[in-house]
Amino acid sequence: MSGPALSRRERKKRANKARILKAARDLFQAQGFDATPIEEIAETADVSKSTFFNYFPTKESLLAEIAAEEVRDLCRLVNVDLAHLPSAVEKIQRVMHLLVTDTAPRLRLTRRVLLETMMRPSDIPTPVTQVEALFERLVRQAQAQGEIRADLNPTDVASAFTGAYFAAFSRWIAAGNDHPASLGSELEAVQQMLFQGIAGPNFT
Repeated sequence: MSGPALSRRERKKRANKARILKAARDLFQAQGFDATPIEEIAETADVSKSTFFNYFPTKESLLAEIAAEEVRDLCRLVNVDLAHLPSAVEKIQRVMHLLVTDTAPRLRLTRRVLLETMMRPSDIPTPVTQVEALFERLVRQAQAQGEIRADLNPTDVASAFTGAYFAAFSRWIAAGNDHPASLGSELEAVQQMLFQGIAGPNFT
């Protein structure tokens, strides 16, 4: 059974917040966080400056909400869109793919979001720890299904997937390329390496 219908006031509040977030996301990526004043975000979102502050106390608080929205999208992907898939490994691969498709067009914004949310003290888990926790849950499922070795520490395996993504992300940023064409294929190669193992025939 679905929940009660939202009131007109609540629908308007949600629409305002969504417009502000979209305007901020687009402007931050196009011209940078520091170069984007709150007044421009409000104007682009077609709300007053006072309305902006009803939803976000500071410009920095937008970054935390953008990060939270990205994590919610990943969780929705796993819990809803991929619920029909029996393979936990395939779910891991789809999550990695979504990370790539979300990151590629918005490298500058993603970098600022990550820095802001990781550097500021907070009781709320950072996007990095939340993504890692999501991977760990999928790794445990894959171990139960026999798709990943059961003797491996699931936290370590999840950290390997998360680390592979952020290591690649750091390289793309360092290269100064806002739209890296190699992004998807690079992460796919790392995934294959992780699943197949890196030990050579003479390893003892």
